Formats: sequence, C-alpha cells, structure tokens
Amino acid sequence: MPKILNLIAALALAATPLGLAAQEMRSEWDMSVAELTAMVERLRGELYRPGERVPGWDRGGANPDADLRAAGAETHYFRTHRASGEGVIILSGRPMASFAPAGWRVADTYGSAAAAVDNPFIQFDALSPRYVIGLRAGSERRGDVDCVDAIANATLYERPDLAASDADARIPLLFRLLLLAAEDQRVCTRYQGDARAGYRGLAFLPDGRALPRLNESDERITIIPAGPIERLVTYSGQGGGT
Repeated sequence: MPKILNLIAALALAATPLGLAAQEMRSEWDMSVAELTAMVERLRGELYRPGERVPGWDRGGANPDADLRAAGAETHYFRTHRASGEGVIILSGRPMASFAPAGWRVADTYGSAAAAVDNPFIQFDALSPRYVIGLRAGSERRGDVDCVDAIANATLYERPDLAASDADARIPLLFRLLLLAAEDQRVCTRYQGDARAGYRGLAFLPDGRALPRLNESDERITIIPAGPIERLVTYSGQGGGT
C-alpha cells in the first residue's frame, strides 16, 4: 500500500508557495511546452525534495496489505482519513473502471488501463466536492516497506450531481501536473500500526532519505468492509491531516 494519495494533500500544500494561484490555473492546452515543463519541474522539486537519510528506514514496518488480505481483499478496502476528506484503496487486478460509479463522468485520463503491473492496487480520492481522482499502480514489498515506481493509469472523474465550487477551475491542470511530476519517481513507505488501530506511513526515497513534503500529511489508514465507492470517497476541503 504505497503512499501515492498523500501526493494530493502535498500538492494542495505546495500550490501556494509554488505560485500556483488561481490565475495560473489555465488549461494545459493554453500553455506552451516550456511553461508546462517548468511548472512540472517546480512541483516535482518541491514534492520530492529529499531530507536526511534515516538509518534502518526499511526495517520494522507493518504490512497493511498482508492484514487486508487476511481479512479478505475481495470484501475489504483500505480507507484513508484526512481532514480534507476520505478516500479508498483497493487491492485488486480488476480494471479501475469496474469500481467507478456509473454516474461519474470521465473528465480526463492518463496512462494506459492495459498496462500490466505487479501487485496492483487502485485508489480513489476527492480533489474537490465535484472531482475525484482514480489511480492504478503496482507495488513491491522491499524489506519492511512498500514501494511504487510509477502510476500506470489515472482518471479524473466528475460527479455531475454535485454543485461546482470555486476550486474546480484549477482541478484539471492540477490533475495533469500531479501525474507528470510523479513520473519516474520511486517512493517507499514504512507503515506503523496494526489492523485494529489503523496505520500511519512515512515516505522515503529508495536510498533511505525521507521525503518531508509527502510526510506533512498526517494521514491515517484503516481496514473497512467493502462498500459503494461513491459513499466512501468524501471531501471536506479543510486540508492537512487527521
């Protein structure tokens, strides 16, 4: 269960210091290649700026995936809890589209749904009341940490039944920036906790250097019975972590 969705919380935190103000949130089609590349590099440098190397960083971590599989991966999900809302992580090789509610409209896509990955997982998280991001990637257990190389594919969903908000205008570009910034970035996460109390994770580069920006979100993850995705993915807009 690698830490991908903390990128979303980190992106919200990074938007202001990176100068990603509302007036800068144009469509990628209205930007030059140089402008888009500069924004991606700026964001990548902020999100993945390494901290100090931590001795023993890949030892002593919990194994949430093993706990969920013991409970039944077909009947249980992970749920992420943050002050900004709640999301879902599913350990499954099924297509992401098979989990998405029929009423959600596809607003944008990234990558290939046919791309093969090892130990696949799917994540859904709200970017605003109206927009939800879905991600599919693969993971590797390395020592006592979970690592992910890249996002195989992603979809930006729109919930047409919900009212638009002021934040919606910049969501499509933030979706694209987030995914481009994450390309070729391998992140490993060491989790602490257990199935009863839940888990919290710390993100590292593969050489053991911590990733302070990704670790700012105090996200907690629990195991829950599977249920309707549209009810489990929520948005509160408060930012930060729980």
